[in-house]
Amino acid sequence: MKKMIQKMVTVLIVCSMGVGLMAGCGSSADSKKKDDTLYVYNWSEYIPQEVYEMFEKETGIHVVESTFSSNEEMLAKLVAGGTGEYDLIVASNYVIPAMKEQGLIQKMDTDSLENMGNLSDTAVGMEFDPDNSYSIPYMATITLLAVNEAKCKELGVEVNGFDDLLNPAFENNLVVPDDCREVVDVALKMVGEDPDSTDEKTVNKASTWLKKLAPNVKLYDSDTPYTALATNEVAAGLVYNMDAAKAIKINKDIKIVDVEQGNEIAYDNFVLTSESKKKEAAMKFIDFILRPDVYKICLEEYPCVCLNKETLKTMGDDFINNPAANVSEEILKKAHVTGDVGEAATYYDNVFSQMKN
Repeated sequence: MKKMIQKMVTVLIVCSMGVGLMAGCGSSADSKKKDDTLYVYNWSEYIPQEVYEMFEKETGIHVVESTFSSNEEMLAKLVAGGTGEYDLIVASNYVIPAMKEQGLIQKMDTDSLENMGNLSDTAVGMEFDPDNSYSIPYMATITLLAVNEAKCKELGVEVNGFDDLLNPAFENNLVVPDDCREVVDVALKMVGEDPDSTDEKTVNKASTWLKKLAPNVKLYDSDTPYTALATNEVAAGLVYNMDAAKAIKINKDIKIVDVEQGNEIAYDNFVLTSESKKKEAAMKFIDFILRPDVYKICLEEYPCVCLNKETLKTMGDDFINNPAANVSEEILKKAHVTGDVGEAATYYDNVFSQMKN
């Protein structure tokens, strides 16, 4: 098992295409770590700067954030020595088992979290970490099919499901995540296969569907795809629900399509790097984030899937009435939780790379 996990981490480094060594926009990789500073490695646009400043004002602990665009990029950075540069990481559920087995993360002190009980029952005790010994849930992201109804009408296209994205009328008119799992998983479902398959021949079956989709993709964007939707640059796309929610807020023509096959969802969690000596500060920060008033600030700026039941009670109409922010139970129940595929990650990356090239 350990050999397989080690191979998986090596595979993920390959998947990162070398960008992992250059990840981050903060200063943690460029300067010596300071004892009074907590170093966070996070997805871009996930925790507002305001929250970091509030935490420092309350506790005296300064936070430096660096960012990444994919789990593969983050893992490559950690394996290359990042466990000595960062303290807290925000990682998706399907890479946490590999991080644990490879010794990249350490156990958390959940007993010190006064606000742990604010988390939704469905978010804690998940299969990848049943006791939440190594991870504390933050938010979830579900990849939605979003369309600009006005622009689709101009193109003479109606979208009711993923297959409609293959329509030649969509040429150079779609945005999709720059993420092999998000895109290849959809393709596998559309050809009737398991989106967590570890069989190379099965994963390769996605190529046929992806080759039809490729001419229609204008942008591969995991950071700010909402801008392309909101500004009418594209007519439709597979986007994270946060981006769909932002686009809907800006452009009334953006709608969500409830797809029969279900969407992809990933749960993002705080984990503590194996070399961090700042467990106490890290747990204070996590507990701070889980406070309903603080979590609300995060959710209002970055409207992902809320995993804090106490915060949800306080959200305003802008969030509650936005179908991409407050995702319906029907869509969430149908969603497929992206799983760990181990060393088969190379198959997904290969298929995705062929599509892009």
